[in-house]
Amino acid sequence: MTEVNDPHAAPDDIVAPAAIVETLALPGAPNNLVMNRAGTRLYVTSATTPGSVTVLSTQPLSIIQTRTGLGSPIWIAIKADGSSIYVSDNSVATGTSINVIETLNNTVVETITGFITVNGIALNSTGTRLYVADHGASKLVALDTSNHQRVGETSVRNPKEILVAPDDARAHIATDLDGWVIVDLANNNVLATITTAVGIPTAIGYSPRYPRVYISHRDSGRMTIGDALIPDVSGEINGLMGPWRIAFNRLSEMAYITETDGGQISIIDTRLNRITGTIKGFDKPRGIVVAPDGRNAYVADIGKRSVSMVRL
Repeated sequence: MTEVNDPHAAPDDIVAPAAIVETLALPGAPNNLVMNRAGTRLYVTSATTPGSVTVLSTQPLSIIQTRTGLGSPIWIAIKADGSSIYVSDNSVATGTSINVIETLNNTVVETITGFITVNGIALNSTGTRLYVADHGASKLVALDTSNHQRVGETSVRNPKEILVAPDDARAHIATDLDGWVIVDLANNNVLATITTAVGIPTAIGYSPRYPRVYISHRDSGRMTIGDALIPDVSGEINGLMGPWRIAFNRLSEMAYITETDGGQISIIDTRLNRITGTIKGFDKPRGIVVAPDGRNAYVADIGKRSVSMVRL
């Protein structure tokens, strides 16, 4: 391909910069979202009235259905086969439940209870285990998704967000008090506790290319980078304006951080762990996912009450 700065480049050879190409208004205040493996459906939570999950088609970007009556949905996870999504209802201070929604008809088929305050939730790669960060109980809870019964618990002080490593062997947890905690999922034991940047974390992500963990801290404007093999903190990205969530492009070295206090997205080269550019035009961007083909990202903007499609 001809380089962008080649004065002899034809217009068709010039790579357009990353930018918003379409924005769709949604009910409530969109905050978080997940995508199915095919990249054809988005599921977007809105924690404010009408307390809903909106199902979107990505081809074209359009609303298929809005499922209301879900209280205050914030945390969301989707099974690998796309058959179900799990959505927390944080409308009460204690006794948070998780609604299981079957995606064929977008109906609630079960409500899982027994938690104090649910924060992050995550599924393993096969969808057989659901892991819940019960912030109020200071526990990581493991459930069998065939019957939604508890099969394990681990004491973790004030877990905030959770992800399961690609090999399903470990959970990586961002906590309010202990920084980054790693749990062995085979025996539910804590393997390591690593100090991170000061402040309450907003999200945790895992690079698909390197064994690295990224933890965002909105109040300090930092992204902590951790080497998952050592494990230890290996670097930081500073000067961010309210970093919220991070999403990775599986077909490149790039990752994208939503900056909810800066109304933009920072583009990160994960090989060098440095900012290489920004994408403007948002108000308060929160959740972000990158499509499987790496061409577009989708961003939930709680300020504009919308979801935007971003050309990458």
